[in-house]
Amino acid sequence: MTSTTLRTENSRLNRVALLQIDELRPHEKGSPVYLELLRREILRDGILRYPIVADEKTRVILDGMHRWLALKSIGYKAIPVLLVDVFQKPAIRIGRKRIHQYMSDSIEEITVERVISAGLGGQLMEPRTTKHFFPFSKHRLINYPLSLLKKGVPSDVSSYLSKESDEEGSIAIKRWLEEISEELDFLTKKKAEVEKEKEEFLNRVKSLGSFPTF
Repeated sequence: MTSTTLRTENSRLNRVALLQIDELRPHEKGSPVYLELLRREILRDGILRYPIVADEKTRVILDGMHRWLALKSIGYKAIPVLLVDVFQKPAIRIGRKRIHQYMSDSIEEITVERVISAGLGGQLMEPRTTKHFFPFSKHRLINYPLSLLKKGVPSDVSSYLSKESDEEGSIAIKRWLEEISEELDFLTKKKAEVEKEKEEFLNRVKSLGSFPTF
């Protein structure tokens, strides 16, 4: 099927295309509570801020599962997609938590092959099982108006969602917040370490005497 390539500032890196929503394949289940949060935000803003990310060959969604679910459930027939080669070099890394972007954990690592297999085979992983870390920024702001997307009858996406009670949904939100806090704590400590290293290096440079002060 022919796709429409959208203009972006970084179009030389990976192309953003407008694809039919049913071309795409999820690899994990969605969370009902997170889906509802995102649906409300998208409908309120009337735009899709960022494209989802999918493998260009298999059309398996790597990032943006809930955005895909939100548009599909509302009835939109197309969605902006950043297409990538999932086996490109440098390779896309996959972990289970945000913190794995900064530190590798062999126990928590997930292979690209497993993700693609789950998407193609329809044996979906549990919600937010994977975190994909790309050798480029996935935050390519497009602010694509929903009014430009063809809309039809809303789709039932319940088969793509996990079965969770309100209590389980609250627990999931708490875990996401804890994960974000863990990343912030790590970055705060890392910033302090780098600032200390910079200060020590400048002191060594100044001790030479023949170099300008900084």
